[in-house]
Amino acid sequence: MKLLHTADIHLGITTFGRVDPETGLNTRVLDFKRSFEFLVERGLEEGIDCFLFAGDAYRTADPTPTQQKVFAECLRPVAEAGLPIVMVVGNHDHPVTFGKASALDIFGHLDGDVHVFDQPESAVIETPAGPLQLLAMPWPIRSKILSKTEHQGKSPKALREFIEDRYTHFIEQKAAQMDPSLPAVLAGHFSVQGAEMAGSERTSLIAHEPKFTAGDLGPAPLDYVALGHIHQHQNRAPDGAGGPPVIYPSSIERVSFKEWNEKKGFVLVDIDADGAEEAGDKSTQHEFVETPARSFVALRVDAREAEDPTEAILEEIEEHDLSGAIVRVRYHIEEAQVTDVDTRRLREALSAAHAVASLERDVDPAERERRTVVTRDSTLEDALRQYVAQREELASIEDDLVETLAAHFLCFDSFPFLLHPPPQRERRRPDRYDPPQGRRHRRSRRRPHCRLAARRRSPRRHRGR
Repeated sequence: MKLLHTADIHLGITTFGRVDPETGLNTRVLDFKRSFEFLVERGLEEGIDCFLFAGDAYRTADPTPTQQKVFAECLRPVAEAGLPIVMVVGNHDHPVTFGKASALDIFGHLDGDVHVFDQPESAVIETPAGPLQLLAMPWPIRSKILSKTEHQGKSPKALREFIEDRYTHFIEQKAAQMDPSLPAVLAGHFSVQGAEMAGSERTSLIAHEPKFTAGDLGPAPLDYVALGHIHQHQNRAPDGAGGPPVIYPSSIERVSFKEWNEKKGFVLVDIDADGAEEAGDKSTQHEFVETPARSFVALRVDAREAEDPTEAILEEIEEHDLSGAIVRVRYHIEEAQVTDVDTRRLREALSAAHAVASLERDVDPAERERRTVVTRDSTLEDALRQYVAQREELASIEDDLVETLAAHFLCFDSFPFLLHPPPQRERRRPDRYDPPQGRRHRRSRRRPHCRLAARRRSPRRHRGR
């Protein structure tokens, strides 16, 4: 039995895009459409028996009609081929408010063999290769749980632990009821402990989500665990670790420059259950297929020692193929080189790129000599030594200068106030509670900042106005 496993399409992201004059759509939307069509075409060429989508179809839970149209057009060849489509609701598919429909619910009412799961459920999916046992584990919807009286008032930690216990128990219970001779798959959308985050994902947010171990998700007789939510391709249960593969397929397109060097794609799965009587008689093979995702090129140039910083940056640009790419250039220069960088020439050299995200410069400020600071307590010798300390050319004759200065003023010992000025008598402002000394001590009053404040402070003075 052959499966196509994908997730985290996030159709609707338009960052670094522009309007395509032929279609009127944002070019980034067309990028996602191209990668989506590629994976569908490749899956049909491979003769897949089922299409597994593990959540997060759109950027938000309320996609535009255009985004829904593009998504449906991409899935149409699978439905027309008569193949089952399994869709598990992700966190970006479901609105926060309890009772509202998810962004995937509409597909369950369309023509074709489409199965949409928004809550934990076990099912048997009929495929051209025979029945597929499925455990659907969508994103846990907290609003639905908190709508029940017994869970209201629970702390975030208690709620997370409840979800983890409920999901783990459900998987164990349903897996024990499965036929070990038939292919069995778990499709879910959540985090696995130890998963490597993609560059665009915020670890601080994922840290507070329910997490599961690979062992929690892969009890016998499961043959494959198809996950979504993490955008980096990885197997959390490598070969030899025991249990089925626990796979994140990655997203199909890059979202930001934090993912510029990450591969994007999907996974083709082949479960061999012919003649199997027990779970150990089956075997699972999986292959990562890279999509034609638009390339992100991040250039970093250190031109501080270059005679012509513009030429140094242009040489780095020429070494990369930027045609159709989204490019970011960061260059490091000295403050004196700022005016030597010709940004117009740099942008001309980047004209082959699909978009220039930014031209960012990192400038080292020039060192400025600090002026000699002389205070009332400084002696003449202190002032001279501070002056010499800021001039390296005078360092070797510092003592000679001090002696010459002493001879000029006859001798420092003859004028002790030059070396040690008399201490200044401390002047203290009289405290408001000190008794009057010779003359009346008037309390200082804050000047009212507005006429209203003046009225509040002394109402009698303004009574007749």
